[in-house]
Amino acid sequence: MREAAAGLWRLLLPVRCPACGAVAESLLCRPCAVGLERYALPDLGLTMLAEGVVTVGAYAYEGTVAETVRGLKVAGRWAAARGLGLQLRRRLGLPPEDAVPVTWVPATRRRRRRRGMDLPELLAGPRAVRLLEATAERPDQTSLRPADRRTSPGGAFVARGPVPPAVVLIDDVRTTGATATAAALALRAGGARRVLVATFAVGGDAARETAAQDSRVRPASTSNSAGTSSGSGTW
Repeated sequence: MREAAAGLWRLLLPVRCPACGAVAESLLCRPCAVGLERYALPDLGLTMLAEGVVTVGAYAYEGTVAETVRGLKVAGRWAAARGLGLQLRRRLGLPPEDAVPVTWVPATRRRRRRRGMDLPELLAGPRAVRLLEATAERPDQTSLRPADRRTSPGGAFVARGPVPPAVVLIDDVRTTGATATAAALALRAGGARRVLVATFAVGGDAARETAAQDSRVRPASTSNSAGTSSGSGTW
């Protein structure tokens, strides 16, 4: 019954591929789904941002991945965002929400009103908890030149009440890491001892650093994970 209802819903309101806008039977159309996997990061871009803060990423912000993010954020084709969030969790091997709370890097109220949604929140999923408040506008890092990214502020965040000892922090794209670091340090100031920043895509300076560690981007193995699901991982 549920599958039949889902099929009827797709007939009435077809899901558009966020990358190209074509009607998609799943999260993305078939060509774009294949294209997405071409940019999967084999080593997950594991990087330490600060004391108690490490970050991992699922894909390089190139080609189909960049088109997917732009389609979600700019073109408003965000119907697939929740499903891509589940794909992100599987790709990175993130722990279940009942083991480690999940939150997201929030947009300011003005930016959320302008876009009508907050992509990191959608990627984080319905069980995520809001632990941060954005207190200052920040530029879109992906729209800046490389030289400007390095000096661009990451934004200002404050924790909303007590923060659990360990937190998974979801973001859409990491470029310089300034925004993720600012958000993670706010969680640390609120009581977190460990923060795992999990991003859908890694671009800009962060992508170049990842490429220096691994000379080529290739499809990731299904055995890759952030090493968190067992509770004894790298973060």
